[in-house]
Amino acid sequence: MRFSNKQVVVTGAASGLGLAIARAAEAEGAAIIAIDRVPSPFTGSRVCDITDEAQVRTALSGLTRIDALVNSAGIARRAKLDETDMADFDAVMAVNLRGAFLVSKYALPHMRGQGGAIVHLSSGVATTGTRNRAAYSASKGALLSLTLNMALDYAADHVRVNCICPGFVNTPLLASLSAEKRARLAALHPLGRLGEPEEIAHMALFLMSDQAQWITGQAIAVDGGYNIGHYDDI
Repeated sequence: MRFSNKQVVVTGAASGLGLAIARAAEAEGAAIIAIDRVPSPFTGSRVCDITDEAQVRTALSGLTRIDALVNSAGIARRAKLDETDMADFDAVMAVNLRGAFLVSKYALPHMRGQGGAIVHLSSGVATTGTRNRAAYSASKGALLSLTLNMALDYAADHVRVNCICPGFVNTPLLASLSAEKRARLAALHPLGRLGEPEEIAHMALFLMSDQAQWITGQAIAVDGGYNIGHYDDI
């Protein structure tokens, strides 16, 4: 039980990767503070719009300590730059980047006394080009850069900061895709399939745990080989 007597904050915990990570941490003994715009199936569920600083401050108030934070909340918009509405661009940046910034800002005072771990959920599109995802790719690339700076800034406080760069995973973000598009996405991964949320959760829990005490500032791909190139012979 790697997280017995540990308190773990997870954003986006009502569905997708956040839900899988929170459930996995809870199964290993963690007390979960689950943050989402809607209620989540955890005793410590807190409804919060992470783009709103006042709501984030309130959601994290009253905690005596935070041992780990996972910034998993995210949204996507599919369009190239000149076809992206400003409202869509602002929404993606607000959730994916501003949200992670704000939750980290108000979690850090609860970590600096005893140390802790922060894991951002970036994306494979942060490290390799992907068509028609201008705003999403920009937000995830910025999150990767934020990881590096935070790792340097808080190393002396024994707060480790890493990010995971998943490939395409079976989450609600892909639920609306046709079977044909899902098959094409799967084929982009050399291992020949989409990922499962639990596979991302395994890495998140490792990075949060004491087993990763000498790992910080890293962007770790869990992506079926997506970022090494594409499997089709051309």
